[in-house]
Amino acid sequence: MAVTIRKIETPLQRMVQRPVGGIKVKEALDAAVTNLLTIEDICSEELDRRLAPLMSHLARDPAQRPTDEELASIMSDADAALTACSALNLPMLGRALIMLCAFADALRNTDYWPAGALTPAINLVTLTRASHISTEAAEGLLVELQRCLVRYIEHSRI
Repeated sequence: MAVTIRKIETPLQRMVQRPVGGIKVKEALDAAVTNLLTIEDICSEELDRRLAPLMSHLARDPAQRPTDEELASIMSDADAALTACSALNLPMLGRALIMLCAFADALRNTDYWPAGALTPAINLVTLTRASHISTEAAEGLLVELQRCLVRYIEHSRI
């Protein structure tokens, strides 16, 4: 019995090896990463500037519910920070910002306000931005925040 070994190339592998405009896709991707590294400091400064308004919410009285306009502003600031972090390869920060938006949106649509409702999400944004937390720990906290979010939504329907 003869065994035939075949190497199957995936469509993605073929695409990466195919020249595009005179260079291979892999070379173009490598050049793009190199270009992003040249603006990393600028992107980092922009991200920190956009995160500053979010961090200011940590100084307020946690028992005081933000107005709907303030919650909309939190969502807008988190969205702007998410855009700023897109070039920095910070996926956990991006997920934390999305979670913060989800919290603000859910709470904006209800009168329910447990004291400090946004604090855990803002703290996770702070930890992931400063890289003071492992990916595994951040994943775990995101899961727990999602459980809290579900609870908030369920409670608001009562």
